[in-house]
Amino acid sequence: MKKSYIALAALTLVSGLASAQSSVTVYGKVDLGMVLDSGNASGKSIRLSSGVTGGSRLGFKGVEDLGGGLKAGFTLETGYCADSAAGNPATVKDSSGKTVGTTTVPNFCTGSNAFMGRQAHGDLTGAFGAIVAGRQFSLGYETISRLDPFGSGYAGQTVNLVDPSGTRLNNSVRYTTPSVYGITASGEIQFGETTGNWQAGRETGGQVAWANGPAFVAFTLYNLENPNGTGAARKNYQLGGTYDFGVVKVHLMGQRGEGDPTGAKKVDVLDLLGGVTVPLAGGSLLASYVHHNDKTAAAVSSNTGDEDSSQWGIGYNYPLSKRTAIYTSYAKITNDHNQFGKAATFTVGNATEAGTGNKGFNLGVVHNF
Repeated sequence: MKKSYIALAALTLVSGLASAQSSVTVYGKVDLGMVLDSGNASGKSIRLSSGVTGGSRLGFKGVEDLGGGLKAGFTLETGYCADSAAGNPATVKDSSGKTVGTTTVPNFCTGSNAFMGRQAHGDLTGAFGAIVAGRQFSLGYETISRLDPFGSGYAGQTVNLVDPSGTRLNNSVRYTTPSVYGITASGEIQFGETTGNWQAGRETGGQVAWANGPAFVAFTLYNLENPNGTGAARKNYQLGGTYDFGVVKVHLMGQRGEGDPTGAKKVDVLDLLGGVTVPLAGGSLLASYVHHNDKTAAAVSSNTGDEDSSQWGIGYNYPLSKRTAIYTSYAKITNDHNQFGKAATFTVGNATEAGTGNKGFNLGVVHNF
């Protein structure tokens, strides 16, 4: 009888240790805001939107301690629209690819915030660094979001004018070194998965970053191959940083974009960002200015090229608790005309919408759980 008690106690102890070595966390975000767009020739647009500061989402994160400092983990994250669960129209094609009609596809949301459209990846971390494989944010987009006072959300988000470097990458693998004196290096590859042409649609990227107390600096490269595998569809060279002085946090970034996409306009742009985050009245005041310099020569045949734009944005986020905050923001884009009278067509969007005009206003509530 005594042996049975000892065996039972040992089994309970082993079971407890095993459960302590692995865990799964459920998390998410509910973001609902009023959006008012203006500056469109068709008139104003006012609506209730889900995902102004960041897409409304439901996620699962897990980690298992494999021993010896080695850990395995995963992230599965789906977007949804808190304001509507209506289905989305989709085209129906036959076996030859010909469109034969439309249907309604049940879905929670659209675009990159669609059902299971956010992140899905597995991780392996240890003394060697970290390997992440699956659908994940690109290094370029992650860095823009960190350098942007608005965090790639609100009306004032930087990516209204600046190319987001792919945002999320399918079929991708990333490796990040351990931090040495605050310095890390990362490399990523997204496989195009085209039979017979392994370069077609392939993306590669790299980054060197330094983080030390209030300072952060990063240089990032994003390189997307053309669909036919010859030449670059787009290359982004990004350099930026932030410094938190306590009374104000300063944000700076420059991004050079170049490339010759198949069947599209040549890429030759320089984007500059300057912004601040200021603690104010228990919340945070956000402000930024972005200039998009289109360096392609204006062409008589198409009237395109040299279509510069600029955006200024201001916002305020006030926390009601550790998880809930109210927010507001406003941004305006000035689309300049080139010598032929052709203007750029950038619009003020937010984290999940492209927007409809060159001015946008947001007011809403976000809850994180």
